[in-house]
Order: sequence, then structure tokens, then C-alpha cells
Amino acid sequence: MNRTIAVNYPAPIPVGHVVEVTEFADTRPEKKRRGFDMSEAFRHPVLFDRTTGIRYMNHVHSSTGGNGGNTFTPVLYPVLPRPDLAVSAVWLGTVVACALVMNEGLNGQHTTLVLAPA
Repeated sequence: MNRTIAVNYPAPIPVGHVVEVTEFADTRPEKKRRGFDMSEAFRHPVLFDRTTGIRYMNHVHSSTGGNGGNTFTPVLYPVLPRPDLAVSAVWLGTVVACALVMNEGLNGQHTTLVLAPA
């Protein structure tokens, strides 16, 4: 059965490519699990295109600091997620469909992928 996932970053992965999806665990204490949590790593999976070797991540996967920087100075992000992130699941899928949507209100691109079991 196909799975549809959405990420809040651009991940233009072509149809037919095999993708490794890494999901992260919510390790916050129970009493801190209320309120805004979209800046937490467990809300955003990491996508690794096994066909090209390109890894797609959100800022929270590579830095514990705020989403800083500016458009003029490049940030030297690591190529792997932070090792302190607890992984809850890793699975493979083959891209059946991919859409990138520009969201002017959020000033960024979001991605929807439809993945068939690999």
C-alpha cells in the first residue's frame, strides 16, 4: 500500500527513485508534550535518496540552535542528522509521485511524496 508523506522543505526526488525514510521519536517528557512542536525533529522525517545519494533534511535534524543565518552567508550544515536524535523507524519506498509547492506565506517550498513499498 502506498504511503503519502509531507515535509516542510524541498525534496525534488524523481519518480522511480528508492528513498530511505528516517522517522524520529518524541523523547520529550510527558508533561512537556503540549503546545507548539513543529520545531521538533520527530515532526519531520529525513529523506535519503538512495539512487542519487542526496539526503534531504530540516534544520532541526542538523542543529540544536535556532533556525538562524541569513540568505547571504551559507551555513556549514553536517551531511548526516545529529547523532543525539532517537530514531523511531527507518523504512524504504519507491517514489510514485512528487510535488513541490511554493508557500509564499511561509517563504519556502514544501514537498509531498507518494511512496510505494520498496
